[in-house]
Amino acid sequence: MAAYVRRPVIIDTDPGTDDAIAILFALGSAEQLDVRALTAVAGNVCLELAQRNARVVRDWADRTDLPVYAGCARPLKCDLLTAEDVHGVSGMDGISIPEPKAGLAEGHAVDFLIGSLRSCPPASLTLCGLGPLTNLATALMRAPDIKRGIAEIVLMGGAYFTGGNVTPSAEFNTFVDPHAADLVFWSGLPLTILPLDVTHKALATPERIACLEKTGNHCRSTRRADPHQP
Repeated sequence: MAAYVRRPVIIDTDPGTDDAIAILFALGSAEQLDVRALTAVAGNVCLELAQRNARVVRDWADRTDLPVYAGCARPLKCDLLTAEDVHGVSGMDGISIPEPKAGLAEGHAVDFLIGSLRSCPPASLTLCGLGPLTNLATALMRAPDIKRGIAEIVLMGGAYFTGGNVTPSAEFNTFVDPHAADLVFWSGLPLTILPLDVTHKALATPERIACLEKTGNHCRSTRRADPHQP
């Protein structure tokens, strides 16, 4: 029987509570995923908070070795729309957020993506887009040759039957930078798109929350009590 090969992944993200949970799940799946780096992009919050939150989540997972790169601070052609009404001013309101233990990796996220994809074997690296696709689209525009290194782009974006969460038809990640989404969607690369329809099936039920709280890990220990709850 052939040995299982871990999938090399770069996670492009704008944490946000939703992305924070996704990153933790990815880093907790070390037998399946070889997460090489986190690249931050403006979206749920501004870039400064997104990269800070990515480094905090990395700390929670005891992965201070994992590089975090700061990327694009605004969409390709639009003004930035953020989502403090959903995620709070910090992007992760509701918990005590410590200062990150380690700094940012040197260099721009787009340059890191280009360098990584140029140096990796053909069709070997999976890009996971959890926020607006500005970093990925910019990398593809600057260096079209990097397509050779991409095995697949897996992204959360769009909506089908459920409708949008910004307008009746538009989902946040694609709405924030529609020009970047258009470029990635028409890139010809293998895409796996997980729309709102899928995320709405992954509910944070009281039973699931209770199970997570029993783990006793860093995320649990830094949770701040809600004064409005009994």
